[in-house]
Amino acid sequence: MRELVIDYGVPLSLFVLMTIVGTELVLEDLKRVARHPRAVLLGVAGQLIFLPPLVLLIATLTGLGPFLTTSLLLLSLCPGGAISNYYSYLARCNVSLAATITALGTLCSLVSIPIWLAIIGRWTTLQSKIVTVPTSTILLQLILFMVLPLCLGASVRHVLPNLTRQSASGLRWASLVIVLVILLAAMWSVRENLYAIAGGITLSATLFILGAMLLGRLLAYGLQHKDAPVLVIESAVRNVSIAALVGRVLFNNDDFGNFAGFLTGYFIIEVIIMLPYAQIVRNRSAA
Repeated sequence: MRELVIDYGVPLSLFVLMTIVGTELVLEDLKRVARHPRAVLLGVAGQLIFLPPLVLLIATLTGLGPFLTTSLLLLSLCPGGAISNYYSYLARCNVSLAATITALGTLCSLVSIPIWLAIIGRWTTLQSKIVTVPTSTILLQLILFMVLPLCLGASVRHVLPNLTRQSASGLRWASLVIVLVILLAAMWSVRENLYAIAGGITLSATLFILGAMLLGRLLAYGLQHKDAPVLVIESAVRNVSIAALVGRVLFNNDDFGNFAGFLTGYFIIEVIIMLPYAQIVRNRSAA
């Protein structure tokens, strides 16, 4: 059940979500991102440079055990998740900026992950064999589960603009249902592992997400109102799929079960925090 949800349920749901997000993409947004690259550079560099030290700070202040420290640190090394584009979509922010930061951050992480492992490996339980994760697999994930569905959604908007606008509200509700279903399925598939470390996950994930959001807000100082929340979201949302891929290399079967429970718990906390934040941003923009 766990493998079925992680290997098939999550990727399929992500593909559908990114297709829905793609219906919000317009050419003018892409042009504006190209004309104003500061937000992209801040969004990419900020998360890749500052998130691992944030984890080490949280671990020092809270006394997290080795497993939770290693799991959270491993997650912080991974690039931003494509679902961050979905949160920006719900918040009515600059989806093109979010997609650009996610894509460029993923490419840069192929270099940043080995660098960070070389720096912090001696002080943690992370093992150097993480570096052996094939970059081609990560790039394939980027293309299949973000680039391709975003282009598909944008094409639907171009071919059927009136239908897309009329269906916008229904698509948002459908996307929320998809998130809820995959969340419940993931919780059920790792329920035993999740229960054992629920308290530690709640504390570590909450502190990390809130700290990352604060970092994103500081990085976004002076940006336009549709761009600033994107950096907040992009800083806090990690690519759980890539983390699971790396975890398969790092952990044995028993430890990977616990790691899958950690990732599921993290995703739960992320959804609980990011959905209300997206709604607050959306309401503020409307006002």
